[in-house]
Amino acid sequence: MECAKLPKKTMLLWQIRVVMLTAILIWLCLRYSQIMPFLETVSVILGAVGIFMVAIYLPVFFKGYEILFKNEAIIINYGVFIKFSHIMPYTRLIYAQSFSTPLASLFSVTAVSLKAARSRVIIPEIKNEDAKYIIDSLTGEVDYEEDI
Repeated sequence: MECAKLPKKTMLLWQIRVVMLTAILIWLCLRYSQIMPFLETVSVILGAVGIFMVAIYLPVFFKGYEILFKNEAIIINYGVFIKFSHIMPYTRLIYAQSFSTPLASLFSVTAVSLKAARSRVIIPEIKNEDAKYIIDSLTGEVDYEEDI
């Protein structure tokens, strides 16, 4: 594995999360809009932001997210409006941890957290096999030459 992209399940998982959060916030705004009338306007704005996130932002974000394994380092490139690139050499990493929510477990994906001395990177939900590969490569259980 030299380059990894996020699976489509990850985008679907995040779209479900955004829809659920947006629906809860809109419900709360409409529930209390009789006390504070401006909350009706806030609920319309939240709906528009939710639709933008689900339809445009998340697909573009996940399409541009890539994880590269080169020269004993993990390079993570992501971003939509502002592009970020994190380079974490294996020698600088303190620990790597995988974690999964119940909803992510339904989709058979898990997230990975990489911690270095002054930085932390969380890789959104990736396939369980890819997460295991990342953890194993950091512990030295994978031979890099054979996998590439």
